[in-house]
Amino acid sequence: MHKLFLFLVLFSFCQKEILSQNADSVAIDKHPILTDRYRVNMGFFVNLKSISMNVDGDLPSNPIDFGQTLGLSRQENTFNLNFDWRFSKDKKWVFGFEFFTVRNSQTATLEDEVKWNNTVFPGGVILDTGFDIEMYRIFFGRVISMGQKHELNMGIGIHAMNIHTFAVATAYIGGIDFELETDKKKIDALAPVPNIGFSYLYAPNLRWGFEANVGWFSLSIGDYSGTLWNLEPSVSFQVFKNVGIGVGYKYFKAKVNMNRDIWRGAADLLYQGPLFSISGNF
Repeated sequence: MHKLFLFLVLFSFCQKEILSQNADSVAIDKHPILTDRYRVNMGFFVNLKSISMNVDGDLPSNPIDFGQTLGLSRQENTFNLNFDWRFSKDKKWVFGFEFFTVRNSQTATLEDEVKWNNTVFPGGVILDTGFDIEMYRIFFGRVISMGQKHELNMGIGIHAMNIHTFAVATAYIGGIDFELETDKKKIDALAPVPNIGFSYLYAPNLRWGFEANVGWFSLSIGDYSGTLWNLEPSVSFQVFKNVGIGVGYKYFKAKVNMNRDIWRGAADLLYQGPLFSISGNF
């Protein structure tokens, strides 16, 4: 009887050890993007952009296509930064931060009249214009499904778009029969747009990882209203234990309407193109 009891105790202990070893093996066999607490992605976003906006002031205006009307380049290479932190003890709560910026300016001769922030620029004017945007994304999410090779997250966040734009007339071709304003018309505005997001990670082995991020929202809050889509599928390859490389495609579309003293109007933005990155995880 004592031998049987001793056998059962020994068997129970061995079983616990085997389960513990199997659990450790499972954790070891998981791809780092599914287990590591910190992950940083730095890369270049080769984007094709479309910018359309209107600034009403006291005068109603029609949207201006910055590419077609003002000749701004439609292609831009820009730096992109993404940081994820599994901040809870069980690594199920995630904080995310993303940043990219696009800066461009152009000189163009207007073919048609343009209304801009209480100023009318007639056809024939040589106009200096610029448009810069700094895009910040802060996101809080939670793992809602996880397995040996996959993970699904859902959360909420905010896109804060810091928009800087200006227009100034430098010359007028033809007879001048009116007084032309040549002051630099500048607008700086911070447009916050909340969003709901999902991210899905799939890692079939320790080297390859596939990821898809989706963000969307449509809302009106106070002086702001707008819609937003943010889509980003990507594939990564783990070169070393803590270093990987990746390629993806980024699609960011936002329309923001504002009714404020500094800006009564709207901005319609589209950025899309391939994203090449290097990542660190630890």
